[in-house]
Amino acid sequence: MSGTEVRIGAYVLDCPDPLALARFYGSMLGLPVADDSTDRWVELAGDGPTLAFQRVADYEPPRWPDGLPQQAHLDLAVDSYEAPHALAISLGATPLDPVEPPTPSFSRGFRVYADPAGHPFCLCTCD
Repeated sequence: MSGTEVRIGAYVLDCPDPLALARFYGSMLGLPVADDSTDRWVELAGDGPTLAFQRVADYEPPRWPDGLPQQAHLDLAVDSYEAPHALAISLGATPLDPVEPPTPSFSRGFRVYADPAGHPFCLCTCD
């Protein structure tokens, strides 16, 4: 790596329970929780940039679309919405926009959810 190359090292989400949130995203992405995780810091194991979760004692979740700003969110790429939507809901996600389950005729390129700790994330069919 040259001295001027910059790359993503980790994307870190603050939360009240890092292991629980890591299990949610690990199940969404098909990635295991790293063996060296602690009660304050948990990472998902896998290739590419690291998705990590950090315990914050006074964590306040963002409120979408109004309220505390979302600060950042994840876009998770999908080929279609039905199965990923069902998986997200079964793991504790809350649909935000739209709240109705997807239909085959749904044509917008993204759907907004909140993870179990309240972070907004999107399922996206657009690249």
